[in-house]
Amino acid sequence: MTDRKAGAIFWPLKAALYLISLVYGLAIAARAVLYRYGIFESRSVPMKIISVGNITLGGTGKTPFVIYLVKLFRSEFAKDPAVLIRGYGWDETAMLKAKLPDTPILTGENRVKSAYRAIKLYGSDTAILDDGFQHWELKRDLNIVLVDSRKPFGNSFLFPRGVLREGKKALRRADVVVLTKAGSPGADVEAVKREVLAVNPDIDFVEASHEPERIYDIKKKEPLDASAISGKRVILLSSIADPEYFKDMATSLGAEVVEHIEFPDHHNYGESDRVYIAKRCEERSFDMILTTEKDAVKLGRMNMSFGRYAVMVLAIDIGIIAGKEKLVDRLHSLYTR
Repeated sequence: MTDRKAGAIFWPLKAALYLISLVYGLAIAARAVLYRYGIFESRSVPMKIISVGNITLGGTGKTPFVIYLVKLFRSEFAKDPAVLIRGYGWDETAMLKAKLPDTPILTGENRVKSAYRAIKLYGSDTAILDDGFQHWELKRDLNIVLVDSRKPFGNSFLFPRGVLREGKKALRRADVVVLTKAGSPGADVEAVKREVLAVNPDIDFVEASHEPERIYDIKKKEPLDASAISGKRVILLSSIADPEYFKDMATSLGAEVVEHIEFPDHHNYGESDRVYIAKRCEERSFDMILTTEKDAVKLGRMNMSFGRYAVMVLAIDIGIIAGKEKLVDRLHSLYTR
């Protein structure tokens, strides 16, 4: 899917995945046509719906941006929008609830029902549809799509040959594209903009960066400045879509990464994982284990401990580098048009 593996030995597998991706592409195209011509119905609800999604499989910073957007609504509109989430990633739901304790977060595969529950239970007039770009059942007023400015479209193949959930032409449905990780090494914002504008010349762009907010002990929760890991020998532990970026961020803060223990995105840790991680730690000389907030949620849920080894969590915030005014104007227009 990422083409990290090269050589003739992988060609048969890549060819098989490509054939499957053609079938997948036909299926999503057929689904779009059925909704476009009204054979399947997209439902409207009496509230403003803002979709936040992407066209790739994870790694764009969707959950931190949803958190940022809720806070933006509070500061700019004095509104506390509901968040409608499918809930297949328990870690994402728990992270949202931890970061937004006063925000209505409704979990369920049927987001139309969740929207009506938000109206009935909380009197909500606005909802953010988390991971909603491919969700056709609920009509939305604004489509925000997140694109990783370092590797925006992977290898340009559809799943499972690549990481694209839809082809780039799907960006014609988007109103705003948020270029995440825009301030990081390897990001080519202008090149990505040109690629997107070739598909949708009317798009508005927002440039965003992932900013290290703080670190904290997974048990004590006492916050420290993120610079506290400078000069420390760390073992990274993650199960996220973009582990390379996590490593880059730890390195940029001055940490010496002695090993990175990686699991697949949305991995649910178990006892065998704890034993494996502890064994790897015993073979290394280091100061701390450093993990992500998403992983901290899962490790905490499992009450997972690694003995004498301290587990620190790196908390990340989204920061807007450029285009905030355009985003605010777009949101304002939902209530004035």
